[in-house]
Parts: sequence; structure tokens; C-alpha cells
Amino acid sequence: MAFHGRNNGNNPYQALPDTSEEVDIGHSYELGNLPTPVSNDQNHYLQLPHAGKDGFYSQMGEYNGKPTGVAQPSSTTVKEYAPGSEENHDTAAPSWLPYTLRWHILSSVLALTVVLELLVVVFHVISSRDSGLVDDDGSDGIVVASKFVPTVLAVIHVLLISILLNDVKRTQAFAHLASPQGASGKRSLTWTAEAWWDALLEGFPNHEGKANWALLCAALTFMLGFLIVSPFSSSLFVTQDIIFTYEVPFKKLDLSSALPLQATPLGATYFRTIGNVLQNITTSAWITDKYAILPVWPARIDSVPLGPQFSDSMQTWSARTTVFNVEENCEQMDLVRLYSQPWNNNPSVTNWTSVQLSTSSGCTLNITSEDTFNGYGGSVWSSLSNLTITPDELSFDENFLSYAKDNCTQDEFIFITTKWSTNMTTSNFTIAAQACESRYYTGDTDATVLFNEGSSLVRVNIDESQYSHNRIQIPESTAKLSTFQDAFISPNWSVHLRQPSQNLNPFSSGPATLLSALYNFSPQEIIDDPSMLQNAGKLKQRFFGELLRDKFDETSTDNPSNITGTTTQNRRRVVVVPAVAIILEVILGIQLVLLAVVFFKTRLSKRPLGLFTDPAPAMSIAKLIAQDPGTLRSLEGLHASTLEEIRSVVAEQRYQLIDGQVRLIDLEDDLHQSTPPEYDARQTMAAIQSRPQSFTFGLWLLIILTFLLSATLTVIAYLYWYSGIYGLYQTAFVYAFDITIGGVDLSNVNPASILTTFLAVSIGLWWGSLETTLRRIQPFLSLAKKPVTGNEGLLVSYISSYLLWAVWKASKRRHWVLAAICTGAFLSEIFTIAMSSIWQREPGSLPFQVNTQRQLELRTVPRLSDATLQFTSHAGNYKQTALASLFSNMRTSWIYGAAVQISLNGSEPAWSSNGWSFIPHNLATVPQTDVQNAGNTTATSSTSMNVTVETSGTRARLECSPHEHLNFMDSTNWLTEWNLANTSQWNQTLNLDNLKRGFELGLSDPGDNTILFLDNNASMTGNYTTFFVNNKRLQCCQNITNGEIGSSSVGYWSPNLRNGSYYPDFATSWPANFTVKWIRGRPVEGYREKYPPESGNTGSGPPRLMWAEKPQMAALNCMPIIETANASVTVSTDDSHVIDFNLIGEPQSDPYAWSDDFKQHKSYQGLCEGPQCGNLYSINITTSHGILFVTGLLGAAELSDFVGTNIDTSDIQSEDTGDQTFNIREPGLNVDLMTYSMLSLVNNDHDALLDLGTLERTAQQTFTTLFQNFASNNVSFETGGYVFQPLNESLPADLDTPQKRADTPPADSTVTLNVSRPVELLQMSKPAAWICMLILAYLIIASVILAIASRRYTKMLLRKIDSIADVAVLMAGSEKLLNLAREKSMKDMKNDHATKARLGWFTGADGAQRWGIELLGDEDKKYETFIPPYEVYKSNTFDDEPGGLGITMGGSAPEYNADVVSQLSSSSPHNHGPDIYGPRLTHHEEYITWHGGGDLGVERAPLTPSPISQEHGSQIYEHSQVSHEEYYPISPPYLEERRAPSIDVNVDDTPFSSYFRGGEESTSDPISSRQSLLRRISRRQS
Repeated sequence: MAFHGRNNGNNPYQALPDTSEEVDIGHSYELGNLPTPVSNDQNHYLQLPHAGKDGFYSQMGEYNGKPTGVAQPSSTTVKEYAPGSEENHDTAAPSWLPYTLRWHILSSVLALTVVLELLVVVFHVISSRDSGLVDDDGSDGIVVASKFVPTVLAVIHVLLISILLNDVKRTQAFAHLASPQGASGKRSLTWTAEAWWDALLEGFPNHEGKANWALLCAALTFMLGFLIVSPFSSSLFVTQDIIFTYEVPFKKLDLSSALPLQATPLGATYFRTIGNVLQNITTSAWITDKYAILPVWPARIDSVPLGPQFSDSMQTWSARTTVFNVEENCEQMDLVRLYSQPWNNNPSVTNWTSVQLSTSSGCTLNITSEDTFNGYGGSVWSSLSNLTITPDELSFDENFLSYAKDNCTQDEFIFITTKWSTNMTTSNFTIAAQACESRYYTGDTDATVLFNEGSSLVRVNIDESQYSHNRIQIPESTAKLSTFQDAFISPNWSVHLRQPSQNLNPFSSGPATLLSALYNFSPQEIIDDPSMLQNAGKLKQRFFGELLRDKFDETSTDNPSNITGTTTQNRRRVVVVPAVAIILEVILGIQLVLLAVVFFKTRLSKRPLGLFTDPAPAMSIAKLIAQDPGTLRSLEGLHASTLEEIRSVVAEQRYQLIDGQVRLIDLEDDLHQSTPPEYDARQTMAAIQSRPQSFTFGLWLLIILTFLLSATLTVIAYLYWYSGIYGLYQTAFVYAFDITIGGVDLSNVNPASILTTFLAVSIGLWWGSLETTLRRIQPFLSLAKKPVTGNEGLLVSYISSYLLWAVWKASKRRHWVLAAICTGAFLSEIFTIAMSSIWQREPGSLPFQVNTQRQLELRTVPRLSDATLQFTSHAGNYKQTALASLFSNMRTSWIYGAAVQISLNGSEPAWSSNGWSFIPHNLATVPQTDVQNAGNTTATSSTSMNVTVETSGTRARLECSPHEHLNFMDSTNWLTEWNLANTSQWNQTLNLDNLKRGFELGLSDPGDNTILFLDNNASMTGNYTTFFVNNKRLQCCQNITNGEIGSSSVGYWSPNLRNGSYYPDFATSWPANFTVKWIRGRPVEGYREKYPPESGNTGSGPPRLMWAEKPQMAALNCMPIIETANASVTVSTDDSHVIDFNLIGEPQSDPYAWSDDFKQHKSYQGLCEGPQCGNLYSINITTSHGILFVTGLLGAAELSDFVGTNIDTSDIQSEDTGDQTFNIREPGLNVDLMTYSMLSLVNNDHDALLDLGTLERTAQQTFTTLFQNFASNNVSFETGGYVFQPLNESLPADLDTPQKRADTPPADSTVTLNVSRPVELLQMSKPAAWICMLILAYLIIASVILAIASRRYTKMLLRKIDSIADVAVLMAGSEKLLNLAREKSMKDMKNDHATKARLGWFTGADGAQRWGIELLGDEDKKYETFIPPYEVYKSNTFDDEPGGLGITMGGSAPEYNADVVSQLSSSSPHNHGPDIYGPRLTHHEEYITWHGGGDLGVERAPLTPSPISQEHGSQIYEHSQVSHEEYYPISPPYLEERRAPSIDVNVDDTPFSSYFRGGEESTSDPISSRQSLLRRISRRQS
């Protein structure tokens, strides 16, 4: 029959059926409890009726011949046990949980994980949808948000999880203890999981297949956090250039007003075509080598973008437009016959050489030449459709060529031949010919305008396959194709590509002239080139496109068509790296599931801890063990044991946490059967090798940590220095992995930031383990150092204090080492954040140096030329050879190049920039090898290297001012008014009624209307210049539309002359001035002055240009200046164009530019003898580069003038309109290329150049650009150029001039090239780097301090203090401390500032020397425990006083040993008096002897009965005189209806001390005794 007590609803104890050790709590059963008079507010559990041995022993094992084991639920017998604590644990369930495991905190961690998961997913989706998250404007906010915030959140996330894991680990032992069946010591008192991998392994299923899900999931969550979340968070966001597409309104040029299109080529049309073909200049973005594209542009742009350059904030435009192109389908013509044919079939007339060519299709072409191809050969590109059908008669054209065709359907032919001769055969000449058919197409297609970053040029692409599908031949309603064909075949090409008469070149006609110029006028090169037809096709397409470009210009003012197009914009955006985002999404999702498992598995209903308060302080452990003698006896004898022995012994015990007390429930008898020998505990502990409190506290590990920190600091410092000096470009730093899954590009990931973040996380974890260990042992260090109060030692715990909170607590208690280490833990988190943002992968450059030989220098030696001196009436005729050489190669023409550069936005020549020309250096010596593999295609892979070198440069400029005596307000000084109505004087064919009078430039006398006099008095002996480039009359160009006279302009540069001088002999000293002129008015062509009747000539003179009204004129007197300077120049190795330059010092005038003015050398030497030589003499001349440049420039507008002005003739000639090579003549404009360039600089605003300031500015820029191209023209490293010379060049020794000028400075033969190779760089953030280095420096200092202090810690703490048992063993024999734990609550002890404790050596209650924690300073209290008889319980009468329980207080004052902690002699709590135990005393005395005790004359307190904690209750050892029959408490009637299944409790009458007596002989050797004990443990385990 069971005795039941009242159920108050707060009973925490439950009885369950017997289950295995690891089972979770199941259905609960209430135990009976009974109020007792021991205390008004305490319940004591009484033994239920005995059910017999069969019911109890059925599941018990044998222990030293006696049954023992876990009680079964058949019946339960509980004897009363009165705890001595003031806390009432019976009225409330044990509900303590660490903060992080409480539902609101753990829910917050879960919520943070959910938020992080959602943020990553949302950012990933937004970034994928919107091509990034936000524009990267380089602001600090963007940098912080993209680089720091993700890592900060990840660090916080992982930190919270680490705290969670620590709390799960530190409460795991109590979870085992609180299980219904209790737990072995291995899984409870000695259980530890110091590292996360220990917790991970402990969490996996055990041998019974049961996993610890809370521990396993917490460890996995932490592992995923620090291995993946923290490192990858730093790479979540990157900045990239993203293309955005927008659909916007567009406009399209409307050509309807110009339909059908007709070709009307202008001078500018030829100029643009020649500039593109010969100098590869883009004239318009809409005109390419293959197509002409009708312009389209966004409607928001007002003007039509027709040029080669226009800018927009967008990167591309795309719209549907119309495209035009022409294709040449050519068939080869082979030589069929070479023959001689008499003129008009008359044999008596000279026979002309003829060739017959034929195609495979039957087209035959006969070509007959008088002497056109004699000497040099030639080329012809002409119409085939207009030729004579039959070759019966010869019909020579102006080129002395006759053609005949037969059976030809082609449109045109191309003919190239080497020179012909009288005895010509097929073996000594070569012919190539093609018969071609032209087809003009048009069609609509999609066009895309591309704006190149870093370049102002624009490129237009079309969908070629779409165009090929849509195109049709251009109908006549769209364009009159015959006009385009005639314009192309026109012989006008020779007008625009004339060579000086002194340059003897092969004949060319039609567009073959431009084709020949492409091959430097060499027929053999044209014939040998296999791509000749391709070049010819490009030439025709280019001219066709330029003709259409003229139509674009004409219709640009019309209203355009409205269409729809798209624009794209390249924006620097912060984007989410897909690969990293996917990894984080998966890992955070897994962590979320794991945390949810942790949440549910750590609820007290699933995982009871049985704790009422935080067990971290040492006093909390004392209170847990103070009430149960069995627990104390299982621990107190281990005070002198090693850590392994303690854990081995305790591991085999079984404990349970009941009512806030750890109780022994399974006694292992064989561990206590031997009587231990007597030995000195100090000697034993001294024999034990001291070990650090953690493996991380080992000296070598601390040294390794310090070395790791030092190495990391050194590496970061070195990389910081190296990055700033050289840059981190090596493959190991910049390699990026391209990640593609299922064909989807997930971008690329650079492992640098991931690895450094992982390193930082590892250092943080390592430091965190040190900090965790030190926080755990700090209270014990305080106790070991000196006696301290509870608030300094026993009641202090740093286990649940982290980072700055721990720093504050440690600083408050002056635990400075701990404060330093905790500060380091906090800084290590900042270190992780800084390391994650220390790297940024960006394009950069790698500098290195190359020494090379200097090959060129600025010219100091004048240029030497051969010349022919002829005594004729032409001024300066000997100069013509040197001047003509300036224009021998049209592909490299410096005047053409300058005009193209200015007017068509061409690029600057190599080694020149902003007007400066620098000495070229041979960049072929720069190595081109690759230095890195970045792992992916980057912008730097296609970027050339840059070279910086200190060199010299030269520049030409103008100093201009108005002519002092030239007054344009007085027209009588520069205009002649004519009566054009006088038909006897004037003959004109225009018949313009409104032009009755006209004005002609210049004075008729003197000057013949060609001279602009610069003095007040017009005189040929004074100062003057010409209106044209020389003293010829202007005859072009008018601008008449529908009979109306429009405005026109005339502009030429001309030399200033004096006293009858003429070009090229116009200067007596250098530099010589010249005049820049701009004339604006309404001119009319075609007026001719009739010869006077007395002359006998009835004809008229050459045409003259009349102005309908007085024109406006602006003129400037300009002096050329050439100067030099040293400079640091940066050029590209690809094309040697200058990227940047800085002048070193002020520019200085170049004295060598004007030294030799076509200086003649050597005596005249006749070329031949005899009258046929015509007074020809060969001479040498030297000319300085400045004089050669200005003289050639001022005569280029009329190449025939190089021969010199004929000073003997009195006939005034007119300008040669057949020479338009270096000038532009078209309706409304007659200018040289210099003035045309000036007009381009003001966007063709003719009136703008009338302003002297604008005229000067544009003339200045043009002159500088001209010299820039002149200096760069035909430069060779072997022979130099016009402005540069080979190193140490000198004139020949036989000249009448020193070989080398004495004032020429010596040149250094070696130059250093500073090369900058474009590479992908890993840039270091300076703030992050400094933060990392400062933190590492602090950690190094702190680690050294810890290494030194830890040596002292090892001496202060003789054993490792980690598990519950480690702490409990220190206090199991500390009677005063245990009494305090029984008597006072934690709250009372916190308010007690007098009681002190210390960790050290003291004499225990049993008289043995113990190393542990004990109080000092108070008198001992001795207890005698009296077990009241059954009648007392039956009568329900108890004495409330301690004496009523048989407790006797010792009254004598204690004496203390020298350690000031232990008493000189103390009573053992197990020293039972004979009045209770009698015969059993012998066993106890042996136990006392083992502990070094004995009878020292001190009164012993009666033994407190030693209860053995059962699974769900307790029993008290009884004296044999108190029989079981006498003590059967009766169950009260109110518990009859509800009671738990009874539990049989085995009562062992053997005193506890007898278990320590064994069969083996004891020895005084502590080591041998310990080995004997371990052997018994091994036998037990086996």
C-alpha cells in the first residue's frame, strides 16, 4: 500500500516506466508528497509501501554481491529528505533557460535568419529583373551598403548562432541529468564539447541510433554560418556596367523633297572621299565602306547628327531605317592581242600601239594609245557603255586614248598597265583589266548606333542578313542612277588629286586616279594586289555614300519622319552576384530549418533542464550538489585525482537532477571496495603534469596563433605597400571563376575576398575559443589569486557575457587580461568585416621599365636636297624640287592630313597631341607577353600598353595682329569699281539685269586687281600681299540659285611681299610674316574684259570675279613661331597616339627652325654641255624645317606655283581652277585647305570668320595642326623626317658648312621607357587595410600577454576546469562552502560582501589536504542529524528548531592551518556517531583514515544519513536497529485516487565508506594506487 501526499500542482517529479537513458520525456505521472513539520513551506517525499523484492530486483544488477539498479514502476518507497536550501523549489517547476534559448530571443534569431533569407532572395530577384539594385555613383553610402553591410549582417548572424550553440552545449549536460532516467556521469557531470566539431560529433546518432537534434542542428547551423555565410557575404554585391534599353520616339531623315536623288558632287564631296580612302578618316557615322544609312536619332535631339562625332548619354540607338549600297560585279579581261594600228587606217600615218582585251562572256575592248602609257604606264577607270561600238576608226580623247568595244553589257571597265614602249611585247609589260557591272540597292533594316566609350567616334551597324533579304534595286523614282554613275566616272578626279609638275607619275584617269594614289601611283602594285577589286568596290561605295551625304545635308532642314526606336544606356550598377546569391539562399534556408528544429527541440517540454537558475557560477554548482550525500561522496574522494581519473570514475556513475539537486542514483560498488592508501595530496598533485585549461591555451598553439597573426599582419602590410607601388596583378590575386549552371551564366566570382574573409573568420573563431575559455575560468583565477567575495568569485560567471558586455564586466572587476582578450574578440568581428571589404577587383595597370636606344632627336641640321638651277625668268626656280617633294605622297600628305583632322574630326598623328609633336621612340622593344590570367574576358584584355617617356617636343604657333595701315572701311584702298553695263569693255554671258556695276578685289593700277597693298600708299616697292595665294586673279566661285545671286566666301593665306618680290622668293629674313584673309560678299563669275581695239585682238581676257556689292573683308598679319620643350609623354603601344603629356619647363624658341633659307652649296656644275642643256646646273641646298614648312604651306593652293612666278611676262593670269588638290572650289566657296579648316572650326558659319578674334583663334589652331602633321610626316627611325633627325646626324663633309653645329647639345643615347601594362588589379581599400593592420597589431600584443599570463594560469589552476564534475570536485569536500550553499539563497549571498572564498590548498573535514574552493574567516558549524522515529511521523508532530531534528551545533572556536582556509582539525560530514550506527563504525573509521583524518580530539557530529538518489525519489540509509517494519508511513486518504505507479527502492544497510575498501593491497605510492584504481575501472568497463 502506498502512502500518498497532497498534490499541489507544482510537483516537478514524475515517475515513468523504465526506459533507456536517452529517451525523451513522455507521459508524466505524479508522485505523492506530504507536508511535514520540518518547514511550513516544504514538502518532503516519503517512501511508498514496499512491494517486495521480486518487484524491485527484477531489473537490478549485482554490485558487490548486492542488487542495485534503476527502480521499476511496480511500487515506490520514498523516505523523507529535507533540503537545507531556503529556496522553495517545490512550489514551482524548474523553468530556467539561457537567454538565447528563450522563445523570444530564439524567435528573434529565427526572424533574423528569415529576414536575411528574404533580403537575399528579394535583392536577387530585383537585381535580375532590374539589372542591378541601384546606380553606383561612387558615394560613401553605396560603398558602405554594398561592401560592409552584408558582412556586418553575416557577422551578427553567425555571432548570434555561436552564442546559441554555446548555450546549447553548456546546457546539454543538464538536459541529460534532467531526463527521467538520469544520465551517466559521462553524459552529464563530465560532458563537455569544447569545439563546435565536438558538438557536431556528439549530435550525430549514438550506438542506439538516437541523435541529439538540438546539439546537432545548432552545430550544423554554426558550421554553415562561418564556413559559407560569412565568407560569401562579402562577395554578394559587386558593381558592374549594365546595359539598359528604353523604347523612345525617334526621328528619321526625310528625303522625299529631294526625290528622285541626283548626284551633284562638290569639292567637299571629293575632299571627304579622298580623306577617307587615303587617310582612313571617318567622314560621317552614317557612311561606311559598305553602306550609306539614312540617319535616325531620338526625338529629344533637335539637330540632325550627320558628322562622324556626336555624343549622347545613351550607349546605343536602334531603329529601323533605309540603307543604300552599290556593288561592283566584275569579270576579268584577258589580253587577247597586242598590235599596232595606223591612225584612221592610213598606213602612212604613225602606227599606234593597241591592245585587245576580252572576257570569258565575250565582251571585247580595244585600247589604243598615242604615248599616254609610255614611260610610266597608267590606269584608266571609265565608262564602258559610252564607248564606240566598232573599232574601225580611232577617236582619241583629251588623254590621247581611243577605245572600242564589242558585245559588252557591263557599265565600266578598269584598266591598269605598266609602261608601254616602241618594241613592246607581252613579255615586257603587264596588263590587268576588269569589266564591271554596277548594281545600286536600297532596303529597310534595323540599324544600331554605337557610342564608343573613351572615343568621340560613332559607329553604325545594320542587320546585314535582314537588309540582304529586304533590299531591292533602286528604282528610277528614287534616284537617277545615271547621274551617280557619271559623277563617279567623271575625269574630275585628277583635278582633286593633282601632283606638282616636278613629280613625274604614271597616267591615271577617272576614279583610277584615286585608286592609283592608294598604291602611291604604282601600276605594278595595283596589278600585284589580290585585293584590288575589293578596294575598288570600297572606293565606289564610299563616293556613292558621300554623294548621298550631300543629299542628307540638303534635306536636314526639312521636317523628319516620326518613328519609334530604342536606346540603351550603360550604367554602373550595384548587382547581386547570382552564384553567391544562390549559395546564400540555399544555406540560409537550411539554417532556417535547422534553427526551427533547435527551437522546438530546446523547449522545456522537450528538453527539460531541471534548473531554477543559471548554473554557470561556481556557487550554482555547489547548490546543485550540496544536498545529496551520495553525490558528494562520489566526488569528494577525487580531489587529488587527475582530470582523466575524475572523468573515468564519474563517467561510470549515474546521476539525476531532481528538485534542483544532482543526485547519485546508481552506485558503482567496485570503485570503492579498496581502502585507499595514505599519501600526501600535495605530493600527488605535484606529480601530475600541469595542463592548460584548453588545448588553445597550449604554449605552442599560442605561439602558432601569434605567428599566424604576425604573418597575416606582415602579409597585409606588404600587400598594402606592394599594391601601392606595383599593384596586385598576379593570376593568384585576380583570377575569377566563371560559374555556369544549366547554361545560365551566374557571373564570375573572385576568390580573394572569400578566402580573406574565411581567414578572418578562422582567426575570429580561434580567438573566440581563447576568449570563451578565459571567460569560463576567470572566476576561478580570481579565487586562486586571493580570497574574494562572492561578487568577485563564486557568484561571478562570464559564460553568458559576450564582447563589449564582457569587456565592461571584466574591467569593472579589474580582470584586465580578460578585458583585453574580450576586446580582441570584439575587434576580431570588426576584423572580419574589414577583411571582407579589403579587396576590390578593378582594371588597372602594371608599371615596368624598358631601356632602349634613342634613335631620333629634334632637327638641328638643315635638310639637304638636290636642286636644279636654271637661269630663267621664274623666280626661285631652284627651290621647286625641294618644295615639290613635300607633296609626293598623297596618302601621307600633311596638308590633307591636317585638313582632315580639323574638318572631319580626324585623329591626331602618332606621337603628337594638342599641337605638340614629340620625338618618336621605337616601341617595338616593349615586350608584349601576357602577365596574368584573369580567368574571364575583361575590358583590359583588348587594351594596349601605355608607355611614358621623357622626351622633347616641338610646336608651331602664330602671333597675329591686324595690319597697321590696312583700312577696310575705305574701299578705295583694296577695291576697284567697274561699270559692267559698258559692253564695249565687258563681255559677260549671265545677262543679269540687276548687276549694272561690279566691284573687283584689288586696284587696277597698280596691281592689276591681284595685289592687296599693306601701306598707306599703294606701291609695288612697298609692302603688299595677294588676294589669291599668288598674283593671279580670282575667277571662282559664285552662288547663284534660280537667277538670284547668293553669298559666297573667298579665303587664302598668302605671303607678305616687298619691293617686287614673288613667291617663293618672298622673305629676306625668317620667320617671315604672312596674311590670313577672309572675304564675304555676293560675287558673279564670267566677266571678261575685252582687249582694246588698238591691240588688234578682238577677243576677251580670262574670266574675272565681280562682286555685286562691296564685300566684307578681314585680314590678319601673322608671324610663325616654332618652339621646343621637354615633356613627359604617355603613348599607346598600339598606334603610338598620345594619351597624355606634361611639359617640363617653359617652351623655348627653336633657333634651328629658321637658319638655312634654301641655302645653296658648291659651285654651279653643269648637268651637261651644249646648248640643249638650257643652262641647267646641279646644286645642293640646305633648308631649315621651319622655312620649308611655311614656304610649302603658302604655295600648296596652286601646285604649279612651285616652279616660281614668271617675272618677265606682263600677262596677268587667273587662278587655275583645274587644280583643286589643296583647296575647295564649290558654289559659294573658294578657299585653300587652311581656310576650309578654319571654316570647319566655326561649323561652316561664314560670317563668323569676319570677326578678327575668331579669325585669329581658328588660324592659330589650324597652323598648329598643320605643323603637327608636317612634323609627323614620313618619319623613319633610320632617316628621320622634316622635324626629326637621326641621332648625331651631320651634313656631308664636303659641303661648305660644318658637319655638326658647335652649339648642338650632345644627345643621350639611352632612354628609359616607363611601360604601363593594362591588367586586372586587386585593389586594397586603404581604410579597411589600416583597420585590419591595427586590429592585428592589437591581437598580437594581446596574444603575447595571454601567452605569458596562461603560464601563470596553469600554475594557479592545477586541473582543467571545464565540466560540471571539474567544478564540483573542487567543492565536494568544502564543508563550510556547502553549508553556505545549503543555508543561504543566491540572493542573500549576492548581498553578502563579507564572506570570502579562495581556491587553494586546505584541510578538509576529513582531515585530508585538498585543493579546492573553501570559505574562510567564519566558525565551523557541525551538524548532528537525527532520524525521527515512525511515531513522530505518525503523530505528525515535528520540532521546528534544528535541535528537534537531532542537529547539534559545534560550539568551539575553530583553528586554521597556515593556508588561512582549512581548519587545523575538522569534522567530517560522514563521521557518524555510534549511537546511530554502532557496529558499522569500523568501516567509517577506515574511510576517515584514507582521507588523512583520525581522532584528533574534536567532537564529531553525528553522521547525516546518506541517501542514495533513485530515479524518481530518495531513500535514507538507516541504522540496522531501525527496522523496516517500524517505519511505514501511511498514505493519506486524499492521495488514494491519484498516484503514480510505485517504485521499489533498494535499501543498502552497508555504510557508504565500506565501498572504498578493496581486495588489493593498498600502497603509499599515489601513482601505484591510481594505476590500481584505473585497472579496476578497466575491468568494470570490460
